[in-house]
Amino acid sequence: MIKRHPEPDLLVEYTSGTLQLAPCISVTAHLQYCDKCSQAVESLKSLGGSMLETCEKSVVSDNLLDRVLDCIEQEGDIPRAETPRRTQDSLDAFARDLPEYVRDLLPAGALPWRSLTSSLRVAPVSVGEENYELALHRILAGGKAPEHDHRGMEITVVLKGSFSDEDGLYQPGDFIVRQPGDTHRPLAAKNEECICLSVLEAPIRLTGVKRVLNPFLGFSPS
Repeated sequence: MIKRHPEPDLLVEYTSGTLQLAPCISVTAHLQYCDKCSQAVESLKSLGGSMLETCEKSVVSDNLLDRVLDCIEQEGDIPRAETPRRTQDSLDAFARDLPEYVRDLLPAGALPWRSLTSSLRVAPVSVGEENYELALHRILAGGKAPEHDHRGMEITVVLKGSFSDEDGLYQPGDFIVRQPGDTHRPLAAKNEECICLSVLEAPIRLTGVKRVLNPFLGFSPS
């Protein structure tokens, strides 16, 4: 059962198209699991449409339509590189059970998983983001991530399995937001590894004795 959802203000930004790319991806991933928030987004869209109907009409130039159509025609003339079609077998084995929306963000073939600790792996997801780091994180079954705090906002969407920390248990679809200064230590369930989609606004920092190692200090929006 999903217990953590995006705040209403975040859903308003999402629906209005003002949310930046990586946070927008995290909300969309949550919507793959959550009917409640999907319905809220549809209601916000209907409300926005009603508000547009009440707005005063703006005067536009007589040739605006012609210019838009010309731009569309020119766009169609640009040759595009063929993108290899992803198949279930061509995806990383750990990505095959993820929601289709998330799978479509991933390249074909093995993901560049990097070990941060004996229990934690990370694979960056490149979407052309300039301000946030978007990545998949895997915590092995029964494994712990090191205790860390946050220098910026962190959004985590649980995609598979579950994990817990000092504040509770998180299951598929849960949308967790951590603010600067928050400290926690995620622990995966013992029966299944946990895979999450994470959005980082700034590097996180290990706390305690392991802070001298600090493999988290790298921060790579892409």
